[in-house]
Amino acid sequence: MKLRLSFLCLGLATAGPLFARAPQAVPLSRPFAIRVLSAGGGFSVDLPVVARTRGFSTTFFTSLDITNNTAQPTDVDFSYTPADGSATRSGSFGTLLGFDNIHTEDVLLSLASAGIVPPGQADNTFGTMLLTFDNPAFRTGNEATAVARVWSFASGSAGPTNGTAYRAQPLHTGGAHVLAGLVRNDDGLLTNVGIENVGIDDAGNPVEAPLTVRLTFFDPSTGTPVGTQPTFVLAPGQMTQISDILDVGGANAYQLPAGAPSLIVFAEAVAGTSQIAGYVVWKDRATNDGSFVLMQESVTPF
Repeated sequence: MKLRLSFLCLGLATAGPLFARAPQAVPLSRPFAIRVLSAGGGFSVDLPVVARTRGFSTTFFTSLDITNNTAQPTDVDFSYTPADGSATRSGSFGTLLGFDNIHTEDVLLSLASAGIVPPGQADNTFGTMLLTFDNPAFRTGNEATAVARVWSFASGSAGPTNGTAYRAQPLHTGGAHVLAGLVRNDDGLLTNVGIENVGIDDAGNPVEAPLTVRLTFFDPSTGTPVGTQPTFVLAPGQMTQISDILDVGGANAYQLPAGAPSLIVFAEAVAGTSQIAGYVVWKDRATNDGSFVLMQESVTPF
């Protein structure tokens, strides 16, 4: 499948794209900067999962669209943190001109092709990505947009595709430390749950210490907690995805009621100061088609 990124000459600040170019990504010559809303110097957005990974019966890819919704140009930097805890990789996607768009059908392959990540890492990996739009006039979070689509071929390696998309969320002060989501286990669905250490504190400052996150499950039919409370230790920017959460390890490791059609799951930061983000994916067992839902900020319910 052809991959495309569109870039323009920097001097044409208010023009639309003239032509598409092959994907381009280059290493940063300076540290990647995280910027929160209203602090000046642009803003950063969080992509809690980008993937290029093999499932049970298909391979999942991630396309990425980065769009400038204003007439002012902005550089776009990125930081990719693999879920396996290996080194974070940073770079630049170049300059978005006014009302411009960058698109790639397979963002992790683009990074591997540019030498940003090791060649083999794009064969079976997933992680998180932060993007920074560094135009200092960008302060509200709606000046630019990033949308990721995790997709797979419906069958074979060509033709129709299944996919689920989400918009990256701008980083801000006073972020979430407790999240809530819904686990579905009916109508042929299973649920994957992803949790991310965003890597900044409530003031928007980078945090180098790890974060410990605990999951707690409630049965809505009784209003009471069920199962165990697993914990996960995540480095800054790192995420973990628990696949088929009612059958972890093929043995229901969290001792959840297997017949429950739904459960409420809370993710709570119990050690560390970083903000957290998370998502659930309701996946069709027969087709691998998924529905992606960001977890909602919550309060500690217990």
